[in-house]
Amino acid sequence: MDNNNNHTPPRLAEAFLLWFLKEELGEEVLGDLEEKFNYTAAHRSVLLAKVNYWYQVFQYLRPFAIRNYRSNSKFNTMYQHNFKISLRNILRNKGYSLINLSGLVVSMTVVILIGLWVYDELSFNNYHIQKEHIAQVMIEHHNPGEDIHVGTVLPPALGTLLKESYSTYFDQVAMMRSRPEERIFTTNRGHFAESGYFMQPDGAKMFGLNMQQGDINGLRDVNAILLSETTAQKLFGDSDPLNQIITMDGNTELTVAGVYEDLPHNSSFHGASYFAPLQLYISGWSGLNVWDNYFIHTYVKLKEHVNLQKASALIKDLVLPHTEGQRYLFLNPMNKWHLHSEFENGQPVTSQRLKFVWLFGAAAIFIVALACINFMNLSTAASEKRAKEIGIRKSLGSQRLQLMSQFLTEAFLLSFLSFLTAATMAALVLPWFNNIASKEIAFPSTNPWFWLVGFTISLITGILSGSYPAFYLSALNPLKSLKGGFSSGKKGALLRKTLVVFQFTISILLISGTFVVYQQVQHAKSRPTGYSKANLLVIPKRSGEMYGKYEALSYELKKSGAVIEVGEANYPITNTLGNNNGFDWEGKPPSFDPSFNTILVNHDYGKTIGWEVTEGRDFNKNLTSDISKSVIITESTKKLMGLENAVGSEIKFSKDYFGSNTFTIVGVVRDMIKGDPFQAPRPAIMFLTNNELSYMFVRLNPELPVTEALMKLEAVIKDIVPSAPFNYNFVDMEYNAKFRAEERAGKLVSIFAVLAIFISCLGMFGLVSFITEKRTREIGIRKVLGAPIASLWRMLSLNFIYPVVVACLIATPIAYYLLNNWLHAYDYKIEMSWWVFGLAGLAAIAVTMVTVSYRTIKAALLDPVKNLQSE
Repeated sequence: MDNNNNHTPPRLAEAFLLWFLKEELGEEVLGDLEEKFNYTAAHRSVLLAKVNYWYQVFQYLRPFAIRNYRSNSKFNTMYQHNFKISLRNILRNKGYSLINLSGLVVSMTVVILIGLWVYDELSFNNYHIQKEHIAQVMIEHHNPGEDIHVGTVLPPALGTLLKESYSTYFDQVAMMRSRPEERIFTTNRGHFAESGYFMQPDGAKMFGLNMQQGDINGLRDVNAILLSETTAQKLFGDSDPLNQIITMDGNTELTVAGVYEDLPHNSSFHGASYFAPLQLYISGWSGLNVWDNYFIHTYVKLKEHVNLQKASALIKDLVLPHTEGQRYLFLNPMNKWHLHSEFENGQPVTSQRLKFVWLFGAAAIFIVALACINFMNLSTAASEKRAKEIGIRKSLGSQRLQLMSQFLTEAFLLSFLSFLTAATMAALVLPWFNNIASKEIAFPSTNPWFWLVGFTISLITGILSGSYPAFYLSALNPLKSLKGGFSSGKKGALLRKTLVVFQFTISILLISGTFVVYQQVQHAKSRPTGYSKANLLVIPKRSGEMYGKYEALSYELKKSGAVIEVGEANYPITNTLGNNNGFDWEGKPPSFDPSFNTILVNHDYGKTIGWEVTEGRDFNKNLTSDISKSVIITESTKKLMGLENAVGSEIKFSKDYFGSNTFTIVGVVRDMIKGDPFQAPRPAIMFLTNNELSYMFVRLNPELPVTEALMKLEAVIKDIVPSAPFNYNFVDMEYNAKFRAEERAGKLVSIFAVLAIFISCLGMFGLVSFITEKRTREIGIRKVLGAPIASLWRMLSLNFIYPVVVACLIATPIAYYLLNNWLHAYDYKIEMSWWVFGLAGLAAIAVTMVTVSYRTIKAALLDPVKNLQSE
């Protein structure tokens, strides 16, 4: 609990209060507010206490407390009068008020949801209390012949060096496995697949894990593990998890040393079900002083007085003595990890995430602008109806300022009602929005800042939507208004058309964006992947007992009829893990040292995944010379190496990772899309080994139902390896997961487009209603003189179609420019066609035609006698 004696009320608020408050109330009010401030600071938070103090100060802006306030209170009377008149006008014009209210509610709901989403993005990693002092060590790879590549994966010896020799600059150094590891945990409740990190003990304190039970230093024991609350509940139910035993991957027993609070969705380590000791991960195959194996993320916490840029420059060359190439280090602060960690040729660039923040923020602003435009359009269109009211009020002595306050009061009333309704709507639809946006945002109903910002936005919206009517209508000539000669004229009509053009320009931009995003995603989804995803499963070997059983498993699985092919590799097919440089071949320039995706496979891998051999042959099980001597490359590797006749060519490798140093190319296969499906394929080299590998690939029998095949598959594995959990993933599902970010963006943009069209059509409907009501007598006369309905429809409708056509012409080049820039980030992309923008324009015109036609045909069908009598 804070000591409230260390905090004082905001001095500016005190000064403001004493400036306007009556002297006789000063001492008493200050005492009460200070007492309230101290209580809130002690029991809640200092920030909340300060916000509440300001709130209480503004509460005293009332007649009884204001210095030199006169008792007749003309201002207060005028305020009450304006409020009553505004409420009457809203209720009297229910239809138009509902249009305004609907537009504002929809737009403000969007603003609230996008605002919460943007705040979630901007506050990423705020959960980690030492965020300002934490940085990740990054590395620049200057490979000759390639662009500078910025990476995060480092050798463990670097972290050891920083910890032992640079403690003057870093309070803590912690290394972590460079990617989350999925492991099988077994308790008396069953087998569970959980994903987490292997990390050094200091990492728990550095990242500020909020321990609910146990010791934050628990990872100092190599056989210990820290679990998240959710994971502990899953593994042990209501039992106390502390000091319980977990069996990991069927062969390692770990003791639960602590339980930490689940990390929030907007943390870089979200989803970490566990943290286990890094030493446990590397035991038996590597060490903490290895320089030639890159598999670690290294994090540092800088001392208070250390400048990040100076520390970054200090460690820049630490890797150079331990590598053949040019590789330089730098520090990337934690507050840049999420939105500012994309690089091109070594230089930071605007990330896709940050572009989405800008895009959605702009969409929210534009959608509010559309609703404000509706308000202004409808107000100016209704000016003739209110002209007499204004003339009478001016004749009775009303000043222009009083009339302006009247119109602004109406706008504020609608705006605040809209915000309160929108807040309720946002709270209701937030779970749906979270699902689309892949977020876990909670509605901040108890956060005073949310309401303060919300009402401020309402105030701004009220000013924007009510300003033009306030200035325009309050300036009407009273004499002309009373005579009935007032008309908004060509200027008013031109303004309305201009605002309609702006509305539909935004709508068409969003519709075009929806079409292009959808096309781009479908284009990438239909891209040839170089292997067959259908009925292909990957089974990670999570139990040590599965090793040595490949031949038995392969035979029994095929015998069961559930499987037609079985193969193995050291990595899944849907990622590009495993990359090396240091290769040489005939004709390679001495300074050219590219990196290749390097994969170990067995004889059956190619036919199991269904790769397509375009030159040479597949690995041959009957040729023992293939093992550790032959390789298969992809087409992009052949192109990068500049080999006209790749088959039979030799390549050399500077290390002995793959059992030999010299290999013969026996085949070329089509590029396999394993990484980002929107980018160029990574050049790959496949090495043959007879060792058992970490991932087994299974091609299910397409003639059997998938559920039946899976049951047989599980039965075989349980029979041969009883202790191994049956854990698998469908390759097509893993591949489709790569499109989720673009699909989410597409869904959100399409929702914004629909809402923009809806709001625009609301305003259009209101305008048409006003205009047809104004021309009721003209319609009656034309019908009496024999004008057909089609002629009346054309007369009333065309004036509203022209602005939409103009909007199409304006929106098309803007949309092309913006969307072309967005597509520029992708290597594999569509070529934009003119019909996309034509279709977007036709969609806007079609929706407008439907909106306008409904009201105009209804007016044209009315009895002309009644139309004339209405005048």
